[in-house]
Amino acid sequence: MAIQEIALTTSRASGISLIDRLHGLVVTVDHKKLGLMYIGTALVFLVVAGLMAVAIRLQLAVPNNTLLEPEVFNRFFTMHGTAMVFLVGMPIIAGLGNYLVPLMIGTRDMAFPRLNAFGYWMFVFGALLLYFSYLGAPGLNGHGSAPDVGWFAYAPLTGRAFSRGHSTDYWIQRRRSCCWLIVTLAVISSIRNQAARLYFGNTSFGSSVIRRSTS
Repeated sequence: MAIQEIALTTSRASGISLIDRLHGLVVTVDHKKLGLMYIGTALVFLVVAGLMAVAIRLQLAVPNNTLLEPEVFNRFFTMHGTAMVFLVGMPIIAGLGNYLVPLMIGTRDMAFPRLNAFGYWMFVFGALLLYFSYLGAPGLNGHGSAPDVGWFAYAPLTGRAFSRGHSTDYWIQRRRSCCWLIVTLAVISSIRNQAARLYFGNTSFGSSVIRRSTS
């Protein structure tokens, strides 16, 4: 009987179509899947940012190289730095937190699982919005493209005189994405609730004690 059940389970799993798998990833609130999705998406942007870094290094390989125009070089430099920090490094940390924190503290899932899943899709939307600036940033006036204000966007590089069009606006909107706040809220809430269950038994009472002790 056990062998037959395993065979039936395997056949059902292999019979799932690609559309069903994609639908499952879109609507999932499972912390393990979300963690792997964070890490997988970060690796995709690691390849994109790595190709930009290769182009930058080829431009700097010899003096007076003309592989990249000065404006294109500034855009590649800005997009590479932004992608490595906000689209690679931080998503990997968020993915590890999503995957490991519930396992380490003994919970079934993260606190606010739907909000946690919403944070991932906010990250994806912000990343796509940033790279959409290559198409949308010129706007109606035809000036500018991807952000070209460097890693830190210091003034006066962000002014209209040095960054025309709407490229800086796309960069700022990506920075304002609330996905990292959502992930941080989910991790802290998960640890806090589990600590209340472990040490006090009653979640509401434990939370009130922790809140009073930290206030």
